[in-house]
Amino acid sequence: MSVRIYVEGGGHSGALKSECRRGFAEFFAKFVPRGKQPRIIACGSRNEALDDFRTALRTYREDHVVLLVDAEAPVAPGQSTWAHLGDGWAPPPGATEENTHLMVQCMESWFLADLTELAAYFGQGFQASSLPRNPNIEAISKQDVFRALEAATRQTRTKGAYSKGGHSFAILARIDPVKVRGASPSAERLATALLRFAS
Repeated sequence: MSVRIYVEGGGHSGALKSECRRGFAEFFAKFVPRGKQPRIIACGSRNEALDDFRTALRTYREDHVVLLVDAEAPVAPGQSTWAHLGDGWAPPPGATEENTHLMVQCMESWFLADLTELAAYFGQGFQASSLPRNPNIEAISKQDVFRALEAATRQTRTKGAYSKGGHSFAILARIDPVKVRGASPSAERLATALLRFAS
């Protein structure tokens, strides 16, 4: 039984979808046992991810089919994933809390858990002081995350200011999942599910 993760990301570009798959694959490879790696399907938009997830639940009945999308906003304590996703996101048959996961509030929130690797990636000119100091990365709004990343990187010499398509998946491949899991309960929940599926 294999694991298939339908991820929001990659837009409509084949090259960017390839980078998305590689970034998530390298991130998960740091804690999922060798030979048990999930297959990453880069879907583009959130709605496309949901559509692909819905189709996969019907098609790959013997596999663990997982949805992973940005939360876009804070998740209320005790709120279910599907309740957070709200109108237009009724769970399809086969969807459960175990196979539906959120990046809170967005994938870039995870980067704030590993400032050492973020600074190493951007190099000279990186301004760590521009980043939020709140250790609760899930409480930092998506807008504030993007603004802070842009401010911290605009003076960097080689990489230039942060851009989602230009940098995001390369950074994802580098950051430490242990730090991300420690800073994000939602990431820990995802990692726990993937390790359970791999066992």
